[in-house]
Amino acid sequence: MMGAWSETNFGNDDALDWIFELEKSKGLNVLIAPINDVLNDDDYIESPLCSEALAASEVIAANQTQNFSVIPDEAKVWLNKKQGFIFGKLPKIEPSHAIKAQAAVNKIVNNSELKELWEETEDYSKWLKIQNHLLAQLKCV
Repeated sequence: MMGAWSETNFGNDDALDWIFELEKSKGLNVLIAPINDVLNDDDYIESPLCSEALAASEVIAANQTQNFSVIPDEAKVWLNKKQGFIFGKLPKIEPSHAIKAQAAVNKIVNNSELKELWEETEDYSKWLKIQNHLLAQLKCV
């Protein structure tokens, strides 16, 4: 798999490029957009979009569970950034965002280019275990 060095959801170029965009953002649009794009895609979901949506789902799960151990420092900073948000408040990630993230992760795990790419590797079971853990974190909401 080109651009991936780990089965984790931040172990690839697409997710880290997305984190850079999240870090610069001042609202929830960058966080929610890849999840909505996956949910609205009735065709074959391509790997880059899947990677972005999984990264976004990890950020949502981390915020909801308050377990920030798997997200990059840039995402931690974004979650705690008040400047630029409405009335100087922290980003307001709602339970509905976690429900959407859960649906997107399920869709990716069931039928996507990313799933197929991981199935071709010896690390598919590790990748799937990470996605199942993410789903469990999103259900804790």
